[in-house]
Order: sequence, then structure tokens, then C-alpha cells
Amino acid sequence: MEHAPWAKKGHPVAAHWNMGCAHANAAFAGLIRLSLREMRARSLLQLAGDRAHHVFLPFAGWLVAAKVDPDGARQIVDFVLPGEVFDPATASTALAAADVAALGDVRLAVIPRDAWHRYLATHHAAWALFTRQSAAGYARMAERMLRLGKSSAQTRIAYAICELCLRADPFGLVADRAFHLPMTQQVLGEYVGLSSVHVNRTIRAMARAGVLDYRGQLEVIIHDLAALAATAQIDPAELKAAIIPPPG
Repeated sequence: MEHAPWAKKGHPVAAHWNMGCAHANAAFAGLIRLSLREMRARSLLQLAGDRAHHVFLPFAGWLVAAKVDPDGARQIVDFVLPGEVFDPATASTALAAADVAALGDVRLAVIPRDAWHRYLATHHAAWALFTRQSAAGYARMAERMLRLGKSSAQTRIAYAICELCLRADPFGLVADRAFHLPMTQQVLGEYVGLSSVHVNRTIRAMARAGVLDYRGQLEVIIHDLAALAATAQIDPAELKAAIIPPPG
């Protein structure tokens, strides 16, 4: 395993967590060095309702945070991408609000919560970065909740594709660029509150209209960005500014 994968130029963790302070960066490296793990696809890292002893920071691969109802139906709350720190604990207790699992194979840091909070308390630049990440998470959840509650299947899926492509490639949404989303249509459906059949039908309709192409586990090629953005009810530049936190 690499000694310091976050230190590589262009690595998402480096982009998020270079604090411009040698002392803070050295302390961050120490936290990570003690916490690196490799997990297989669908490995459960945290169960909702159990004590949340750790925060999670993926380097490669995505995590998924989800709730499961008494009948076993799953609603995905969020995805956690490389460079994003996810703390599953609720506000008033140390119990986890959601299940956390590996979406595919993942390399990540599993950091004790008390160590992470001590680190934030003693390094203002890190606290500021984590605050910006939290604000970005709130902004994207607000946008998605609006569409889940009020919008058509096409708008829900178009928005999810725009959001996830931006997060996977924060340089921006670009026509005729392929974006890899490491998930099945069923997983996308669990994110937007639709069945996999409904997701498939909607994406196929977008493909027939020339808006996008898709392959496998969703590799998406956006051909008509203006049409996709209009269906998603977004301005791509405004959405990027709201949900992609600027680097340190």
C-alpha cells in the first residue's frame, strides 16, 4: 500500500486536504497512516443505531450511506467520494444515523472519532475545510430533496446524474466526456426513490433523445448538456459552486 496516497499531485484527497500548513498536514498524515484499510465491495463499515466510533475518508472507491425501512427497502442518503470525510453520528448521541458500506472495492481511512475531533479542534485550517465539506453536503441534499418531493422521474435522474458527475469530476460537466459512476441502475434508483425498471426506462428515453449514452455500471456520456441541465432544473455553474467545496 502507498505510504502517502493523499500526497500525490492531482489526487482528490490532496485537492481537498492540502491545508497550506506543514504542521496541520503532518498531523493529518499521522492520522491517516494509522487508519488505512482496504475493504471489499458491499462490506458493511457501520450499522445504523450502533455506536459510531469512527469517521470515514475514502481514497479510492465510493462509500454509500443508507437507511433501511422495516420492510427491507433501502433509501440511499448520500455517497461518499474520495476526499470527503463522513461522520455517521447523530447530533445528540454517538449512535450512527445510517448504515455505511463500500459501494465497490474501496481504500479508505477509518479514523477514530475522538482523534478526528481532537485534530479539528487544534487545526483551524482543517476545521474550516471540514466545515466547507459539510456545507456542500447540505446544499446537494437540499437540491435532491426538492426534486424527490416535487419532480418527475426524468428530473430526479437528470439531477442525480449532474450531481454525481460533478462530484466525480469536479472540473465540471462537459459535453461528450465520459463520466464513470460506479453503480448499477438499482443503486441509482435507491438514490432517487425509483425502481430499477423505472430508472432503466427513463435513461433509455434520454438516450433515444440524444441527451446521453450509457454503458454498464453507469458510464455516462453527456451529449446534450443544455437539455440534461434543463431537465434537471439546474444551472451547471451554479450547482458546481454550491456542491463542490473549493480546495484549501
